[in-house]
Amino acid sequence: MTHITAKLRILATTDLHMNLSGFDYACDAPGGTTGLAGLSTMVTAARAEARSQGRSSVLLDNGDFLQGTALADWQSELGTAPEHPLIGIFNAMEYDAIGLGNHDLDYGTGYLSGVIDLLDAPTVSTNLSAGAIAGVHPHILLRTEIETSQGAAPLTIGILSALPVETAIWNTSQLPSGTRIHDPVVSLGTAAKKLRQDGAELIIALAHMGITPSDTQKITGNSGATALAQVPDIDVVIAGHTHQRYPLTPITGTSPITAAPIVMPGHYASDLGVIDLDLVQTSGGIWHIGQYTSALWPNTGTVTPDPTTIRLSTPAHQATRAYLAEPVAEIGFDLHSYFGMVRPTDTLALAARSKAIEVKQGLAGHGFDHLPILATATTRTVGERSGPSNYIHIPQGPVLRRHLANFAPATNRICALQITGSMLRNWLEHSACVYNQLRPDTPEQQLRDERNPSFIFDTIYGLDYVINPSRPIGERITSLMHAGAAVTADQQFIIATNHFRAAGGGGYTDLNLPAPLFQSDMTPVQAIVQALQRDDLAEWVNITPWQLNCGGTFKAVFESSPTAARYFSQISALCPEILGHTETGFDRIQITL
Repeated sequence: MTHITAKLRILATTDLHMNLSGFDYACDAPGGTTGLAGLSTMVTAARAEARSQGRSSVLLDNGDFLQGTALADWQSELGTAPEHPLIGIFNAMEYDAIGLGNHDLDYGTGYLSGVIDLLDAPTVSTNLSAGAIAGVHPHILLRTEIETSQGAAPLTIGILSALPVETAIWNTSQLPSGTRIHDPVVSLGTAAKKLRQDGAELIIALAHMGITPSDTQKITGNSGATALAQVPDIDVVIAGHTHQRYPLTPITGTSPITAAPIVMPGHYASDLGVIDLDLVQTSGGIWHIGQYTSALWPNTGTVTPDPTTIRLSTPAHQATRAYLAEPVAEIGFDLHSYFGMVRPTDTLALAARSKAIEVKQGLAGHGFDHLPILATATTRTVGERSGPSNYIHIPQGPVLRRHLANFAPATNRICALQITGSMLRNWLEHSACVYNQLRPDTPEQQLRDERNPSFIFDTIYGLDYVINPSRPIGERITSLMHAGAAVTADQQFIIATNHFRAAGGGGYTDLNLPAPLFQSDMTPVQAIVQALQRDDLAEWVNITPWQLNCGGTFKAVFESSPTAARYFSQISALCPEILGHTETGFDRIQITL
């Protein structure tokens, strides 16, 4: 018996973070890629290739599309209008459906609803409380036409979407009271069955969650997509959130880590996800996947930007550049993040100072004056996958708004918690997991454990502590002092941090932190401007809360920008030595701990 066959191409984007053209707003210069403008060109080519192969195609986005660049921040202040660049671009690219990511909530649900209302494609979030955000559908049926071995025929595709359950905590200040983010497996499993009953012949899950294998059944932002790929009624999974790329090489047939075909197209428009399905229809008229290929198409710097995308984004792009050119303060020394993983940098001091000022003002007169205020600074913009230009460098002289663009890539508000010395130690131990366990007499061993991103690592100002990476994770804080005395387990502190960290973001959920005492209405950048305009910043720059120390006999290698060598005097105690260069342009620097 001859079965009817058909071919379908699924095109996917995720974690675009409103990177429209690849422009580096902090440097006021073109970046290394062409952003969504390049992806738009690639989508056009992918659709044309699909047609030549007799394939129909659908285009889906997996969330975190609305926030993440200085342009996005600038645009959010204007509200929504048909001229909103992302709205015009998404509509011009003819997306078929869009899923929500947690950062799409960062500017508030009113702003998000305004964007959704102007998008041609439906926006879906299955495990979000019904009615929490106007215009969001719990699921949809997408009806398209495919070319089969017996001619054209309709195909009904069910679309589901999942947010990380932690979104209810991370974005508690943006979501309406009582909003819940339901368990993704239960919620999408139930919805998938309903879609089957309603006629869905193929079901795709937009899972704004990662694919990191988990030894537990706990569904988190890091591993939830893997669990959804095991749900019987879900045929395809688009993963995201953790900014990883999968698969690194094309996979045909059965994926080694999932039951359903899965793709994870990086971040900031780095890749286009492409899943080609060869469908087979059984005698009962039911379609199933006979074979598939899952692949990433990298958006390299050689991709020609789509002229329509550039045209639609240019007014907002130029207005953002003009705004970022405004001076906000002046400094008498250079600020940079080149050594953020080996010593507390001046940029960390500024970030911590901004939090400390705001929390001190916010708690004044509320009965907490007797408790010392500590302040966190999260290590960001230290190269990594974004390359050797991904560092903060503010030269002595005027500080422009663009210089601050990379200090706070998310709009996480400053808040204050009352915590114990025991919580404090656990906080620092978790931060220190970003380092490999160093071995004695091991040449050129890597300092950083790249499995743990830099944003896990917090510096806490107001303390004096030692990190020993030669010790096992959980036992690396070998000295913890405050005001010249050892911190005790029950000692009380106020800690100025941000609401993402306070909610357990970055793997800090096990600390069981208390609810915030105070949360600021200021944006992080506004708070940094406030700190820059105070006359005590130089004092904070000279503070060194922590040091790496393995006894002075361990050598390790880290990577930094070639510009970092100008500032080696700041890490002279670590005896820095350039060993060479990486293929991606970093200097390989050996230090002694």
